[in-house]
Amino acid sequence: MRAVLLAVVAGCAYRAGSFESWGHDFAGRQTTVGCLDLAIEPRLETASGPVLAYDFGNRCDRPVVLDLGSTSVIAKTGGGNLAMVPIDPRHEIRALPLDARSVGAEAIAYRIDPPAAGVTAVCVDAASVVGDTPPDWQCFDRITRP
Repeated sequence: MRAVLLAVVAGCAYRAGSFESWGHDFAGRQTTVGCLDLAIEPRLETASGPVLAYDFGNRCDRPVVLDLGSTSVIAKTGGGNLAMVPIDPRHEIRALPLDARSVGAEAIAYRIDPPAAGVTAVCVDAASVVGDTPPDWQCFDRITRP
């Protein structure tokens, strides 16, 4: 009985590089940084800025710390790059461990700090999600409302 349980649990673990879990494909642009398989997808643009969705899977046999609150996100404008910050009025975004071979997903709204017009693209340093280097910039054209 114990062997059957272990086989079932092992079958449920995230498989490195698969970018899917229980039939859920990781939506968006896919990349791997350190122990993390990560997909980033712009969902929509609010009056304050974009909402970015993150799907992630730990490809390693040890926990990895994700820090979506400290992830480097920039807005590209004709005048240069501007920092974007997560909108977190209840201070819920913080660094947390992701267990070995586990998956998760989050969607975070961002605002430009300071506010600016003329944003042409939004870029995320995927490596900064896990505090890794060198940077792994993933850029998306500005999302427009329908």
